[in-house]
Amino acid sequence: MNDIIKYFIDNGYLISPDALEDIHEEDSLIIIDYLKTLKEKPSVINKDLINLIKQNKKFIPLNWNEFDKSRVLFEKNKDKTTYNSFLSVMDPKPMNGFSDLIEVELKENETGYEEQLSNGEESNVIILKNYYAGDKKYEVKDFVNYFKLRYDKIKDLLISRKELQNSTSINRVLNKIDREGTAIIGLVNDKRTTKNGNLILNLEDPTGLINVVVSKNKPELFDLANDTLLDEVIGVTGQVGDKIIFVNGLFYPDIPINNELKKAEKEEYALFTSDMQVGSKVFYEKSFLKFIDWLNGDYGTEEQKNIAKKVKYFLIAGDVVEGVGVHPGQEEDLEIKDIYQQYEKFANYIEKIRKDIKIVICPGNHDAMRIAEPQPIIDKKFSKKLNEMPNVYLITNPALVNIASTNDFQGFNVLFYHGFSFPYIAENVESIRKGGRLENVDLIMKYLLQRRHLAPSHTSTQYLPGNDEDALFIEKIPDFFISGHIHKTKVMNYRNITLMNCSCWVGMTEDQERRGIKPDPCKAILVNLKTREVKILNFMET
Repeated sequence: MNDIIKYFIDNGYLISPDALEDIHEEDSLIIIDYLKTLKEKPSVINKDLINLIKQNKKFIPLNWNEFDKSRVLFEKNKDKTTYNSFLSVMDPKPMNGFSDLIEVELKENETGYEEQLSNGEESNVIILKNYYAGDKKYEVKDFVNYFKLRYDKIKDLLISRKELQNSTSINRVLNKIDREGTAIIGLVNDKRTTKNGNLILNLEDPTGLINVVVSKNKPELFDLANDTLLDEVIGVTGQVGDKIIFVNGLFYPDIPINNELKKAEKEEYALFTSDMQVGSKVFYEKSFLKFIDWLNGDYGTEEQKNIAKKVKYFLIAGDVVEGVGVHPGQEEDLEIKDIYQQYEKFANYIEKIRKDIKIVICPGNHDAMRIAEPQPIIDKKFSKKLNEMPNVYLITNPALVNIASTNDFQGFNVLFYHGFSFPYIAENVESIRKGGRLENVDLIMKYLLQRRHLAPSHTSTQYLPGNDEDALFIEKIPDFFISGHIHKTKVMNYRNITLMNCSCWVGMTEDQERRGIKPDPCKAILVNLKTREVKILNFMET
């Protein structure tokens, strides 16, 4: 046994105790030979990985760093879903000794919804995170715990800032002497302007409340504070006054400046769009069919057809149907008035797309799900056909998906969020409101990344508090952030994250006009995964 442990250590690997139960010396040679073929290597060899190599003896494209992290969270009883998702990708049949761990593989979960995991043994679409809120009666304590969880998560990010590493509790600050320097992390409980034009934020942590003053004579700092929403968690440095802090620094969790720009090794393309809203009278069916013809290589110039052949991923950010009863008077806008027929029509379109393209779909507020987030996947009772298509992956809203992983590349993480909080952000963040509101939806997406939350303020979206996680907290830094809802085509790069608000496939309705939404229809965003070059394709019928 000691010889086996030494052999793994000599080759640069740790081996977990559970893996030693069944391993033999000849197994060690097979395992190390397999690991030598991988560019991205696991740091710990556990029983699951041993079984994978011994039973399959073939390459499975996984992000091993994420696998290691998911195993740790599983053992801490913090997140079983992600780890089980990896297990089902590694082997669709239960592994020896681990059948009790595969809790979510294509069976009804505790919420009554069926969770769809990666399809196929060698799929390079991996659903890293689907979110579900349990069926229960919510009490005040559930929301209190939800905000405490959010505070703790964002505090962990903020505390890594050197300016905040010595931050203290609000209770202790209240007992400090005047003019002493301090740093705190708190949730914004209130925000108001003084008669002198200065800004006061009331911050809260688990120990108490304190006012912090941002002077109008510090314009850059003042503008930052003015853009801050209620319920955000922020860091503050400054000088202590009489039970008050005079601010000289404001800090948000944000994305690290040195975030890596990932590029794939081979030329493949991913395609992004949203808001087909099939069933609407103003659905551009001819344009959408032309788009499908192009994907299938039946439309366009030879150069355009060659690019279409290299499209491997088609990602849709919600509102695939128009829905029924979404807003007052909607029946006047409906070509198809039955929700089941709407989904049947949409599935028929998707069925026309060539089968080697992997299609990932999250719901939106027009879909037949609850509006409260996280929204569950499109249920098979509405579209059995979609649920059974082997190249279609149905995910929640929001969700995190990994695409294009290979033996030598860890793949791209794609954050899906339909965008229900966007109108609130557009109206309540001063710089965005003055900068064009929903016309500049890319600025909204950037703002949310800086806050590391998809709906920072309590009233910005309808939500259900999770038992042990905040589905709207952006824990893992994505490579792509995809959204819809606003019917605008906007692309931005922020710290090596590609932000994409996707186009729609419908014209203007009275409801959209009333909400200030001006469609930019029939466009798809094409990304070369090798170069990260972005192109916007226009399929509008002229």
